[in-house]
Amino acid sequence: MSGIVPGNIKMVIFDVDGVLTDGGIIINDYGEESKCFNAQDGSGIKYLARAGLKVALISGRQSSVVALRARELGIEDVYQREMVKLRAFRKLLEKHGMTADESCYVGDDLPDVPVMRKAGFPVAVANARPEVKAEAAYVTTAEGGRGAAREVAELILKDLAKWESVIARYYQDEHAGG
Repeated sequence: MSGIVPGNIKMVIFDVDGVLTDGGIIINDYGEESKCFNAQDGSGIKYLARAGLKVALISGRQSSVVALRARELGIEDVYQREMVKLRAFRKLLEKHGMTADESCYVGDDLPDVPVMRKAGFPVAVANARPEVKAEAAYVTTAEGGRGAAREVAELILKDLAKWESVIARYYQDEHAGG
């Protein structure tokens, strides 16, 4: 446990490009977009939800791939084409009856700074812009799209004493109890 995560965090909000992906955007000859997501990041997001935390995405771009990935992970709150991310952030807080102090925001680039300045636990990924890192209470050791979301999930769950209960199912004997 690091002890740096505020104990009142109830929602974790991720930027997409550069946080859940490495920032690469692949567009094929037919104009179809692809992104590469990290499977361990996806597991971390599921662990947050399993522990009762809300998970949301805010992206400045619009992408059907992001909507598909969000559905796979069970993320209901997805805000895309949000050029002013602070507006989406405020909508999320209002929707869930939360305060900014109860949120963690993970970003990598300048459009993320206004939300990071309001969030209770602002996080920058390892390859974030220097201005973004300057706003962060925590900077991941992993880069965006390469385990940063998983690192944040584990940090939060361990600091909130929820990690052991989330992973307990993986250590149970499949034959126990009958």
